[in-house]
Amino acid sequence: MSSAAQHPERAPWVPSASGRPTAAVIGTGTIGLGWIALFLDQGLRVRVGSRRPDAELAVREGLKLFAPTLPGGPADVDALMEHVTFEPDTARAVECADVVQENIPDDLALKQELFHAAERAAPPQALLLSSTSKLLPDAMGALMAEPGRVVVGHPFNPPHLVPLVEVVGGQHTPRALVEAAAGFYRSVGKVPVVVRKPVPRFVANRLQSALLRESIHLVQEGVVTMAELDTVVTHSIGLRWAAVGPFEAFHLGGGDGGLRRWLGGVAPALERSWQAPATPRLTEDAVEALGAEADHTFGTDYAALSRARDDKQNAVLDALAHTAALGTGNSRAPETTDRRDEIMQSPAAQEVRPAGESTVDFWFDPLCPFAWITSRWIREVSERAPVTVRWHVMSLALLNHGTDMPEARRTMFDLYWGPSRVLAAARAAHGDAVTGPLYTAMGERFHAPGGIFEPVHAAPAEGFRAAMTEGLSKMRPGIEAALAGTGLPAELIDAMDDAGWDDELRASHARVPSGSLDRELIGVPTLSIDGGPGQFGPVLSAIPRGERAVRLWEAFRTLAGDPAFFELKQSTSRAEPLTR
Repeated sequence: MSSAAQHPERAPWVPSASGRPTAAVIGTGTIGLGWIALFLDQGLRVRVGSRRPDAELAVREGLKLFAPTLPGGPADVDALMEHVTFEPDTARAVECADVVQENIPDDLALKQELFHAAERAAPPQALLLSSTSKLLPDAMGALMAEPGRVVVGHPFNPPHLVPLVEVVGGQHTPRALVEAAAGFYRSVGKVPVVVRKPVPRFVANRLQSALLRESIHLVQEGVVTMAELDTVVTHSIGLRWAAVGPFEAFHLGGGDGGLRRWLGGVAPALERSWQAPATPRLTEDAVEALGAEADHTFGTDYAALSRARDDKQNAVLDALAHTAALGTGNSRAPETTDRRDEIMQSPAAQEVRPAGESTVDFWFDPLCPFAWITSRWIREVSERAPVTVRWHVMSLALLNHGTDMPEARRTMFDLYWGPSRVLAAARAAHGDAVTGPLYTAMGERFHAPGGIFEPVHAAPAEGFRAAMTEGLSKMRPGIEAALAGTGLPAELIDAMDDAGWDDELRASHARVPSGSLDRELIGVPTLSIDGGPGQFGPVLSAIPRGERAVRLWEAFRTLAGDPAFFELKQSTSRAEPLTR
């Protein structure tokens, strides 16, 4: 029986505490050091599993190398090291870990032994992830009671900087577990792509290998030097592929006829060339010759070369994210340059989407009935159109903090903090993937028929605040039920009264894209489509369903995508929200 059948309801990634999640990083080679740097930069605790006697020195030296180019900006190595512990025994290293990221050499027997030990020692909900560049998850989990627990999370070097992670499940891996792994990587700023069919070497390495084969052949045949070939790549296809992939590039190359026209004109010649590919021989002498030319061309100062590479890649990522934030590829220089850690939260940077798909980032306050109505509309849309929704909390209590208002209104808003803080704490501990389900669970208890705020909608104007305050006083049991219903730890309820989570709320507000303009948050709902500037609204008084929902979506997307559009507001009194 597959592990999916054995554990159909298992929540794959639920950290054991509501504080910093713990990642056990096994191995301190180049990839392992990159993961350590990234996880620390993203606020995780890291337990390093390594038998190297100099493991602590190796990690410190790795952090010195990577800290200047971390996504969140330069970091202090001593401050990062405060959140690192070391354990040479694998079983003890993975105890109480929320995530295990394995980075040992690609030796199948070694990996099988490691995951067999990790399965017995790690918590049953921990993610067991491998950085392997070629081995398949079913093979690595062959000795395990549940081989489907192993998921490949293959990064591109350097993993602290290059966004891609290829996520690969096996034959027995539950879909929910693959999605949880992708959600974890997304929570630390990566761009996960789920490989639909497990094949050796996955996708990126197969593409890279094809290019490397031809590159070695051209150098060995004396067509170009190594330096000349690298110049060809970085000043042509490398530059092009940083903006669009090969299929889109050739689709554009076909003009009005697109890819069909381009392939139709070159198909016979392409097929002939594919029948006789370059097959360079990597003999011992050939490897030595290539290595010597590389030493002569690029030098041997690894630290300096790595820093120069990382600076260039950061510059490319900043430029691409800038363009995404502007919305259309507009080349107008922005007034300010956002750090990439903020920009990488934008939809354009987080997802690889087929043409025609859209990603909506949706900011809500769980207590706002109008945000709830709009959220149910966009969820209806996502079931009928190629739309992916990502959920973010926006606290009305925070937005209104420090503003002048009547005392009765201030008292009411002071009660608004609790649910948003719980959502912030849940996201910090368990990743972005829990935000939507927890919001839905809260909303069903707050706004749906029979919810605690149903009496508010029937209250007369003069009794609104009294009814609202009474409803707010009943929130705690509703939130506790929502946590239980989503499988989250009950102790997260303590965040309701903990102002320490308010910085997380501020950070969520700061992720609303604003392009090159000053960010001005109005309220909820706030939506961003494919990384465009955040739009307040649409504010709806009832939940559109079916084709009506899709028509409204198409109209909203058209308006939001036009750079000339600024505001649309109805000049009538507001209708009472119908939240069912």
